[in-house]
Amino acid sequence: MRGLLLVLLSLPLFCAAQDGIDYVDVADLREGLYRNFQDFRNNAPSVPLEMIRDDQGVAVPDLRRAGGKLYWQPDSGERQALATDKLWGFCQNDAVYIAGGNGFYRIGLMGSLSHLVVEQTYQDWNTGMYGYPYGGVTRTVLVQQLLDMETGNFLDFNAAGMDQALQHDRVLSEEFRNLPKKQRNSPEALFRFLRMYNDRHPLTFPD
Repeated sequence: MRGLLLVLLSLPLFCAAQDGIDYVDVADLREGLYRNFQDFRNNAPSVPLEMIRDDQGVAVPDLRRAGGKLYWQPDSGERQALATDKLWGFCQNDAVYIAGGNGFYRIGLMGSLSHLVVEQTYQDWNTGMYGYPYGGVTRTVLVQQLLDMETGNFLDFNAAGMDQALQHDRVLSEEFRNLPKKQRNSPEALFRFLRMYNDRHPLTFPD
């Protein structure tokens, strides 16, 4: 498992909220493996970190450096193998890592719209005389993404992705669409609207 860190904010803070606890950057999230997005939003790992073992039956203190197969050791009964390729993600040391691209990648900016950078591999094919692909080179690129915490959808960090994410906020959506097309795709505008959206829609977890 590998993680790629892009830390944009580092101010831990809790605030009381009617439907939970506002998460500003680093919350007291329970450590363990998430089988799906809803487990993460409920702050309820499917498998707690303390129950995870390696193939030698030894506790795994750092999931980021775990190699080989992982197992879940329930309080009673035999251990069970964990299919890491089917996991949504995991939490460790108040950082959340999500499966994507070539591994697990940390959410760098947490909010109702979260930002992360993932590593993706694709085949860059050569084109022959009649337009048919042949040969080619395997390339790895870094891709910025948004995670919409209301829907669980991953969106491209560009004008189209931001436009889709802002559908939850009519005011910001109209303001964003009124920008010149070129400006909408600029990193400055994308991060500005990301932060404005998160300010207007605090991310909460169950209390």
